[in-house]
Amino acid sequence: MRRPTLYVLLTACVAIAALSSFRGDEIVSEPSLAAEASLAPEEVEASSDEQAEVANDEPRHFRAPHNVNLFITEDDAVRAPGEDWFEQQAELFPGRYSYDESLADGEGGWVDKDGKYELRYDEEEEEAFYWRVLTKEELTIGRQDYVQFCASCHGFEGDGYGRSAQHLRPGPRNFQRAMFKFSKVTQALPSDEALKTLIRNGLDGTPMLAWDLSDQQLDGIIQYIKTLSEPETGWRDLFTEIGDVVEVGENPWVGKESEAVTAGEKVYHKNDCYACHPGYLAPPDLAALREAPEGTTFRDNLSYPAIKDSDYTVLDHQLKILPPDFTWHQLRAGTTPLDLFKTIAAGIKGAAMPQWKGAFPDEDIWAVAYYVHHLVTEYKDQPAKRSAFMNALRRDQ
Repeated sequence: MRRPTLYVLLTACVAIAALSSFRGDEIVSEPSLAAEASLAPEEVEASSDEQAEVANDEPRHFRAPHNVNLFITEDDAVRAPGEDWFEQQAELFPGRYSYDESLADGEGGWVDKDGKYELRYDEEEEEAFYWRVLTKEELTIGRQDYVQFCASCHGFEGDGYGRSAQHLRPGPRNFQRAMFKFSKVTQALPSDEALKTLIRNGLDGTPMLAWDLSDQQLDGIIQYIKTLSEPETGWRDLFTEIGDVVEVGENPWVGKESEAVTAGEKVYHKNDCYACHPGYLAPPDLAALREAPEGTTFRDNLSYPAIKDSDYTVLDHQLKILPPDFTWHQLRAGTTPLDLFKTIAAGIKGAAMPQWKGAFPDEDIWAVAYYVHHLVTEYKDQPAKRSAFMNALRRDQ
């Protein structure tokens, strides 16, 4: 076999070089990319006209499409947590936060020595609200990291329809709606720490991977995402509530796991979980457990999940949600009893899954968590065992 000629090798190198600078439908020169990525917005146009070349060993976002803005030109502010959060921060970081009784028209409030948080009095509402102050420089860094790591799925403007989104199921989150299904908080919006945990853990069974980013990168991206909220919604809503992951009390079933599963089966089926998720009892057994009158019937296809409407949209198209069959589907936010307790307690925002915390005793929530954990570990990814279990249920349907 003949060795490649020098001409062939040179041709291959030229082809590789051309491909390496191909973006979208155009071929661009590398110096112009470096110049655009390293200059401020007002300099970009002039630089392009003059064909300027800027030395930059590692140009930021070298392959960002030309028509995507990477710079934020104005400062912004988003809603911050309330008084309780600042009290906790004052204990964690003594010297940074102090209480000033003269603020908020004499009602008092917390002062952040670093200037990142401000208490602002709203004349129209006649009430003071805490805000996280974001400089244009901070937001630019967050925007650029968002474009690099998030935009391909979530869209350059956070609308949930990035270049990859049309091929992804489930679809990426629309950040403009400021709703998060698996943040495990009972309040309307998750705290920064709750969002960091979600991003670092990812969502199993979805294209949302676990991201290994620095605290600084995560904070920048999260603050930028908050600014995508539509007017008077999300982090721009004066009266929104922001909270941490749901509080977990003492587990009453430690050492009594089998009893927890039995109790959880009863709680699950007595409280209509099968209206969305499958019922895991045959109709006669379900009727007996619920002490239903003779002749009671249940929904069709009881052993299958039922499709539900949701509050989530992509390009103004409302998305429907299929609740998981715990013996079949991959659960998004963990399968340990602790993870399941948090998910069930907090509910799933924008979906048919309500918040259980406060509506049911923690003992019942723990029991259902153990029951779901049992279904996952006993039947998921075990085709023969699951088939026998489900077929026995369906014989009576």
